[in-house]
Amino acid sequence: MTPPPTTPYRPLDITVPFPELRGYARTATRLHPRPGAPTAADSSVGGPLLWPEDEAWPVCREHGRVRGVRPLRARRHAEILRAARARPRRADGAGWAYTDAERAEVQEMSDAGHQPDRHDGGPLPLLALAQFHAHDVPDLADFAPPGKDLLQVLWCPFGGHEDGGFSDFGPSTRLFWRRAADVTGPLAEQPEPPVVEHARYLPEPCVLHPERIVEYPWADYLPPVLVERIDAWEDALQERAGRAAPTYQYDLSLAPGWKIGGWDSWHRTDLVPVHCEACGAGMRLLLTMDSTENQASWGPFPPVGSPTGVAAGRDEYRAFVCPADPAHPHRMSTQ
Repeated sequence: MTPPPTTPYRPLDITVPFPELRGYARTATRLHPRPGAPTAADSSVGGPLLWPEDEAWPVCREHGRVRGVRPLRARRHAEILRAARARPRRADGAGWAYTDAERAEVQEMSDAGHQPDRHDGGPLPLLALAQFHAHDVPDLADFAPPGKDLLQVLWCPFGGHEDGGFSDFGPSTRLFWRRAADVTGPLAEQPEPPVVEHARYLPEPCVLHPERIVEYPWADYLPPVLVERIDAWEDALQERAGRAAPTYQYDLSLAPGWKIGGWDSWHRTDLVPVHCEACGAGMRLLLTMDSTENQASWGPFPPVGSPTGVAAGRDEYRAFVCPADPAHPHRMSTQ
């Protein structure tokens, strides 16, 4: 049996040279999603949701007649690609070893991509993205409203929305909190949008392997004097160890990948504090969706590429929530 993915031992304890960082420590739960067959009772990415049969499935009404790719076609393309990659590469070095039938099917899909599938303009059922049980994900309890222990995340698989003031960087998300024990009659078959804008908005069904870690802030959150000391320490370490020397920003502070809680990275832009539009409070990072978890020294064992198949925003797509009132609308941000 393949062992569950785990974070490698940290290259060093950054609070030894900088004990003041202990005051900034936050726990986060790395989710380590891996392809599998989750059920509605499981925490998952891309799996079925524990949704009450008597509760209407949410829809998006912002899009008219849109074009995209049918989920069935996107999943079939991914299935063919996985099968080809599981075989030895072609002896002539010209790519993956597709069968003749697979190659013809992929070519047909490629040709169809120039004439995308159409949606008739009615409301689009949202796509089930993920669900997390508090008993599986330790850090979820810090965010859950009183009496709730299950978070369900859905999104409209098209851009062009405005989520909490952040413009078109990815799908519009909805967060639903509920008490799992209240769902006594779960929905047997959940709706799905007829088309998605991009296959990368369609998650591969994944089971989770939650792992709790400790994170420290992106350097822009720290006092400038402390950052100067960290920079000087890194320079001295690099002189002794060369390019193998770990860095605070990428090896010792924040983990990449899907996670609940922890600190937010600002590796693509300057830091942009996220504030609640309802009350002005500084918001807290709830969920990070990332296209990879292999950055620097954080890559888990066994290694993995992009298990969920999801890529929204630039690298990361993040949901922030209001610590003052969980009923206030969440906001999305990208890096």
